[in-house]
Amino acid sequence: MERVVIIGGGEAGLIAAAYLERATETDVILVSERQYHVFSFLLYDVLAGTPFNRACLDLPSMFREKDVTVVQGLVKGLDATENRIDLRNGSLHFDTLLITVGGVTKYDIDDRGHVFDIRTDVREIRSEVNSPNICDVVVVGGGPVGVETTATLSSVDDTKVTMITSSRRPISDFPPRASRIAERELRQQGVSFETETRVTEATENAVVLGDDDIEPSDLTVWAGGVRPNPVIESFGLQQNERGLRVDSHLRCLGVDAVYAAGDVVDYSGKVKDGYSAGLEARIAAKNVLRGLRGQRLLEHNVRWHPRAVYLGRSDALLTVNGRVYHGRGPAILRTVAAKSYPFYWKSVY
Repeated sequence: MERVVIIGGGEAGLIAAAYLERATETDVILVSERQYHVFSFLLYDVLAGTPFNRACLDLPSMFREKDVTVVQGLVKGLDATENRIDLRNGSLHFDTLLITVGGVTKYDIDDRGHVFDIRTDVREIRSEVNSPNICDVVVVGGGPVGVETTATLSSVDDTKVTMITSSRRPISDFPPRASRIAERELRQQGVSFETETRVTEATENAVVLGDDDIEPSDLTVWAGGVRPNPVIESFGLQQNERGLRVDSHLRCLGVDAVYAAGDVVDYSGKVKDGYSAGLEARIAAKNVLRGLRGQRLLEHNVRWHPRAVYLGRSDALLTVNGRVYHGRGPAILRTVAAKSYPFYWKSVY
């Protein structure tokens, strides 16, 4: 039986583990820093008051009756020639490795002492924003995460929300019409915008902009882009500033038994979001099995790419291959998907 080790307990790692555990040829080990996974698209529900545990998935419980061993550990390095990963508390040998360690928030400031990260500090943000001392809220980042964070926080009474983005328009990698709709809807909710602007410093009650202007802020929420998890820098694999370089089969260049998926990889046309991570994880997992079985590997090919963004007030955007849909319909679809997905995991997997 082939030992397949997956490092990273995020969305991509879970999807790959759930697929591979069904195969009789594999002994699957999932290495995760935490014993739970937080569904990123439910962070906004937590901001709005949903209990944090409803946005989480307990990994040992989920895989308890499955052929997946969950190991809690921090990865320190990789020896691809010896087929070994080094953990803080030991090492693991593998026949095939799948890297899904994801990304971390990309900051433009050195001192993070006065900012909250939407991806890791959602409970603290909810507590702060409900405080009577919070009036001015600044959201740094104009991508989908920044827009959804802004839309959620703008619904809090007696708060003034300002979005700051270095791009010319919010959700700049969406079609221009989507950006116009997002900005219009958020402005109607009282949101202010600072575009083509970078935050260079955050203090207790303000942020400093690139032109040295001061924007008042009682609460600064960082919702900027992501960069590959820096742990890959010790792996000795081919990479660039955007992630591990992979071939069309999602196999790391220069090695045969190491695959990668999610925010940690880079290839032409790569989009860093949950939908892409899920597709990559499935193809990588399938190719792990096909490689073991001596079958031809599949090429990763995204034929259509739906992207949904919550805009508040039962409103959302949906783009599919350049087409833009807006209104209650996309909002209902997004809500149903968000509410049902954790149940899907717990009941099916």
